[in-house]
Amino acid sequence: MSTTSLQAAAVVSGSFLTGAMMSLSLISVPVFLDTTPQVPQLFRQWARTYHYGHLVLPTLSVCTFGLYGLAALRKRAAQRPWLPSLLAGVVTVLMVPFTWIFMVPTNNQLFLLEAASALDPDVMGMAAGTALVVYWSRLHLARSLFPLAGAVLGAAKVLE
Repeated sequence: MSTTSLQAAAVVSGSFLTGAMMSLSLISVPVFLDTTPQVPQLFRQWARTYHYGHLVLPTLSVCTFGLYGLAALRKRAAQRPWLPSLLAGVVTVLMVPFTWIFMVPTNNQLFLLEAASALDPDVMGMAAGTALVVYWSRLHLARSLFPLAGAVLGAAKVLE
């Protein structure tokens, strides 16, 4: 596979990642909020969405970083500018530490509430539960911008 093909594959992978992530905040969460009448169900929907996203999205981020990294290594070996490719990969994978630093407390709170609401459906009112899920959704939307920025940086180098 050529270096340009690797870079293009990384851009496509990062773009797909961004789209998948943004669809959660822009489509899935609003559907949950429009159709869920009870807070235990809202927390359960969030937890299942998190589960499936957690299985795929961080791995795709790391794989995208790997594609950019391999392209950067090949460019460096060919004595071509390689730092922009590496930067695109690093920016993409920054979603992982962003999650650890900014989102884990909210994730943990939502997991606790999901478990508690199975035992006590009145553990939290719908307004407060909705506000918490909306807050998570905004954090998630911000996290989605990392692979988007990586794709933009990577595409700029493919199009050069």
